[in-house]
Order: sequence, then C-alpha cells, then structure tokens
Amino acid sequence: MNKKLLAVAVGAALAASAGISQADVKVYGVAHVSVDYVDMDLVAPAEVTNPWNVADNSSRFGIKVSEDLGGGFTGLAQFEIFVDNTDTTTVNSNRDNWVGIGQKAAGNLLIGRRDSAEKDVGGIADLFTREQLGESRAITNYGGGDARNNESVSFESAKFGPVSFKLQWFANDSQTNTNNGYNANVKVDMKPVTVGVAYWKTEATPTEDTDGYRLAVKAPVGPVTLAALYQQVNSIGGVVGADRSAYGLGVAFKFLGSNTVKAQYYVADTADNAAPGTENGANQLSVGYDFAFSKSTLVYVTYTKLTNDANTAAWSIGGNGHGEAYASTVNGGEASGLSFGTRIVF
Repeated sequence: MNKKLLAVAVGAALAASAGISQADVKVYGVAHVSVDYVDMDLVAPAEVTNPWNVADNSSRFGIKVSEDLGGGFTGLAQFEIFVDNTDTTTVNSNRDNWVGIGQKAAGNLLIGRRDSAEKDVGGIADLFTREQLGESRAITNYGGGDARNNESVSFESAKFGPVSFKLQWFANDSQTNTNNGYNANVKVDMKPVTVGVAYWKTEATPTEDTDGYRLAVKAPVGPVTLAALYQQVNSIGGVVGADRSAYGLGVAFKFLGSNTVKAQYYVADTADNAAPGTENGANQLSVGYDFAFSKSTLVYVTYTKLTNDANTAAWSIGGNGHGEAYASTVNGGEASGLSFGTRIVF
C-alpha cells in the first residue's frame, strides 16, 4: 500500500476512535537528564578513576484518562512508564499505574500501583524535585518511608477547605506470607504554607511490624521558602529495637524572576539498637542553583556531600529518583557530587 494512503488510513482510524470514545485522554511526562561529577571514599586500593557520569532522573511518560459518568462521578485511569534516555533504551511500568472512580465532592478511589501517603508528605519539604542529586531521600528513604506500593487500594479525598487526606492499604501476591500494610496522611494547604503529617505500618510475618510517622512543612515568605521535615521509624527491617529518626531543614531564595538558590541539610540519627559507642547514621548537605526558562524548562547546577558516621558505610548520594547511586564503601566515608541538569515537563 502507498505510504501516504496508509498514513491517511491510520489517521482516519484514530480520528474515528476518538470520536466514539467519551473519555478525555491527556499525555504528559518529564524528561530529565544530568551530567554528574562524583567522588567517594573506596576501600584501598580501589579509587575513583572515572568521575563523570550521565544520569537519568526518573524521566517518564504517561497517559491520564478521565470520563464524565454524570452525577459528579468520573472514571479514571493512569498508565505511567519509566524511560531511560541515557543508555540502551529501558522502558518499564514500575511507576504509578491505576484505575478508579472519582466523585467530585468526596474524592478518588484508586486501585493499582500508587505512591504512598508518607511519600507524598516527604515531597512537601524536599527542595530538590525528588530527582536531582541532593534530594532528601538519600537520608529519609528507610523503613518504607518513600514507597510506591503495589496492589494498593487508595482513597484520596477532595479538598475540604484547606484540608485533604489520603488512605491506602496494600497487599502482596502470597496467600501464606503476610506482608500487607497501610498508610495515611493529612495535608493542610493554607496558601502559601503547606503542612503534612503521615503514618505508615507494614505487617510482616514472622518478623516484627515496621511503623513510622513523618511531619513536613513548607512556608514561602516573599522570595524566601523555608522547609522542614521530621520522621521516626520503628523496627526497621522487622528488627525489634531498630528505631531511627531523621530530620532536615531547607531554604530557597528566588530572585530576578527566574533564578533560585537553595540549600538543605538532612540528618539520620544512629539507630536505637546500635551497640554502645557505635554511630551508624549519616548527614547530607545539598546546595543548588536553578534557572527557569519557563514553567516547563529548568536548568540547574547542584552540589551535594554525604558523610557516613564512623561505624557505617550504608548511606549514599543519588539513587531513588536520581537513578544513579554513588556510595562510599568505607566506614565513616564520604561521597560528593556536582550535577548539571536539564528538566522539561510536558
């Protein structure tokens, strides 16, 4: 078949299907790539010989579907996939994918894979887009604190004045092993101040249940934005007494319209069950400069440094939304990085 005729036929078929469907379809995504210069302490004789790396930062592509069902009800669906555009193309669907029903006055009931309530609250205080090198999850992501839960049922309320809430229950594929859990949050958007609190619990048999809570606040005051977070997690990994707290502070200053300088400092305390005299936490300092060409396109430079306590090498910069993880392998070691990135939201 002539290629032009084939193109016309395909276009006509798509147009016809769009005319039949009553659903609204929205395509969206984020393209985010950075060039990182990193250094870290390694066990001798190993050393960093190639400090440069190009990192994907949770670039993704998604489709949102909504259909007006009448009476204030809406049919909802989302399919979101991760796309690695820095190497051999990797595409997977490990992001938020769900289907549900919404009610305008009450909220949305969603079933599938969905960000947890505590993850939502953590995002309130993070000034580094949850993707950039230097994001807070290098410190806070332990004990399920920043989960995206499979097989979840979530209810996300409408706003009642400044207040909204989220309830989530999740399960697993096994009928013999328990690894279910639940979480909830309440957010208060007082414009411009936003406050969130979350609680989560994972019920794991035969180990101890893990639970925790998180409190976050973000307060823009003119050109200055202040942010803070505190969290406590108990029985991490199902181990009795493996309790740990973490906290952080951040500040950003916007000037000349498109420019922002920012910094945040996060600390993970030593676990309560550590042996006397043992220190196994870490701290991370991140500073950055953002230039916004528009609401969609951002370029930035970030520097971050993470220092492990004397008796651990468990913490690393990167990972999580940033993709690439850079870890010291020496107890008490440090890892640092300078990152130049571009982020386009569509």
